[in-house]
Formats: sequence, C-alpha cells, structure tokens
Amino acid sequence: MKVSFKRVLLAAAVIGLTTALHADPALAGHAGLKGQTLDAEGAKAVLLGKKITIGDTRVVIVIAKAGAAQDTFLQSHVGMTTSQFQNHWRRLFMTGGGTAPKIVETEADAVKLAAETAGAVVVADSGAAGLVVLAN
Repeated sequence: MKVSFKRVLLAAAVIGLTTALHADPALAGHAGLKGQTLDAEGAKAVLLGKKITIGDTRVVIVIAKAGAAQDTFLQSHVGMTTSQFQNHWRRLFMTGGGTAPKIVETEADAVKLAAETAGAVVVADSGAAGLVVLAN
C-alpha cells in the first residue's frame, strides 16, 4: 500500500488540530471563583467532600454521568473512576456526610450548569468557556 506524503502530512495536521482543540482536563469553577486556586490535595479534598468551601463560597459539585476529561482527572487526582466517585458520594449522602453532586448527562451539560451556578465546580477541559481553572 502506497501512502503519499500529502496524506501523511494531512493526517498529522488533523491529529494536531484535534489535540489542540481538546485541552487538558482540569477542575474548573463558576466565574465567581475567579482568583481562587487549589493544589492537588485541595482539589481532592473538594471533590471528596472534605472541603466544602473555596474562599467564602460553598462548593456545589457538578459531574457528568460519564466523560473522557472527567474520567482522566478523577483517576489521576482522586484515584477513582466516575462510577467509584458516584458511589463514594452515594455513601456520603446516605450517611448524612454531605450534599450529593448535581449529576447531568454530558460533560457539556456539566460545564453549562457550572457556569450558571454560583460556587459550582466541574471537571472539564481546561479551555471550557465561562469557567475559571482552579486546579490542573
């Protein structure tokens, strides 16, 4: 099979553009959290319900039922899959240990809800419009 140089160059360009369009997953928040940052331990504490405020603002966690950026971030920062994360929160909620995250269908829905909800945090691509990055 003969592959032309032009096809290889085109394929490389498409891959590069696709990679550039998908930023790294990050913990992002509502615009009202601008100026706040979290280190890795702080991000983990927020996501696990051990830290319920960022600055003076009460945290509202928003997650998607499933999503690539969310899965990657949760696995690397919390050591859980999305399913394990949801089970963690079910146990906390049932024992009175916290307010359950708002769960939506897609990552795009999660980003939209977080952008509209004061104090909301969401795992999304770091370039998500309307949000501020709190932790990478």
